[in-house]
Amino acid sequence: MIEVRNLTKHYKFGNVTALKGINLTFEDGKFYTIAGASGSGKTTLLNILSGIDSPTSGEVIVDGLRIHSLKEKELRRYRLENFGIVFQFFYLVPYLTGLENVLLPIKYSKKVKNPEERARKLLKLVNAEHLANKLPEHMSGGEMQRIAIARALANRPKYLFADEPTANLDWENKLRIWNLLQKIKEEEGVTVIAATHEREFFRFADVVITLRDGEVHEVNDGNGKA
Repeated sequence: MIEVRNLTKHYKFGNVTALKGINLTFEDGKFYTIAGASGSGKTTLLNILSGIDSPTSGEVIVDGLRIHSLKEKELRRYRLENFGIVFQFFYLVPYLTGLENVLLPIKYSKKVKNPEERARKLLKLVNAEHLANKLPEHMSGGEMQRIAIARALANRPKYLFADEPTANLDWENKLRIWNLLQKIKEEEGVTVIAATHEREFFRFADVVITLRDGEVHEVNDGNGKA
């Protein structure tokens, strides 16, 4: 479970307060969507939850651990072994094949005993087995995002964070990725926390958290579920 307590984030550059006293709880095994217009604080919240950024004040408690109290090296290790992160722009290593990109995070962790077996299982999970020996330059946007999702799952994370994961894709691939995230929640038992401004995809979530001007505006069940 992730608990967010009185979280604020202020950027001195531009004198902007991106988050204003956020209090939230993310229960294990659910699919959460963080919604809101551009500038509402979605990406900032996701970055702090995943340990990429630090809060100005307040805390994030993951399974009883105050993650931002960890030293930088400890936080990097914790993030590598417990969090999977999917970005809007894929960030695949261009000179590595699909399989090699998925294997990359496993090399820096001792959590997975059979790396290639795990990587190939994930390629199958995301319907990307045919991309194992392809370089990113020979993949479509949807294919690259599937590889990025497989890579994020490589170390069997408990939490998967996705920041606008379909913003750069066409409609057909958007649906494929959101269906895939839902499938991952079911089959891998991962808690999914995904940010989007597209209302069409709220229905995939168990819980929709809407931000407005850096504050929690409302929390609703997704499509009547949860």
